[in-house]
Amino acid sequence: GMGGCADVFTGGIYMASSVADTSRLYDAIVDNSIPGITDRHGGCEHLRSIIGPPTDLDKDELIWMTDRTPHEALTQEFAGMRQFFRVVTADVSHWYSKHSTLNPSVPVP
Repeated sequence: GMGGCADVFTGGIYMASSVADTSRLYDAIVDNSIPGITDRHGGCEHLRSIIGPPTDLDKDELIWMTDRTPHEALTQEFAGMRQFFRVVTADVSHWYSKHSTLNPSVPVP
């Protein structure tokens, strides 16, 4: 960080892929205090035109984001093996049991 202060990442999501351009994120935070801003699965497709340009992740690039950062998976342009992981920490505002595996050591929000 600037001024001798360390960056602090609390909660959120860590993500990486072994293939470039298969994950995309946006430099935005969705205000989940606005009723109906996302669909029941956290989707916000209707915001795409106003949240700014995306960033496609490079291969082996580890990123941290909040659970309110718009992100998406992209189609892999060529056949082959891809390794991907996403670790969702305890301090998130939403947790979708149908999309995630419960870790009994971590409290669910």
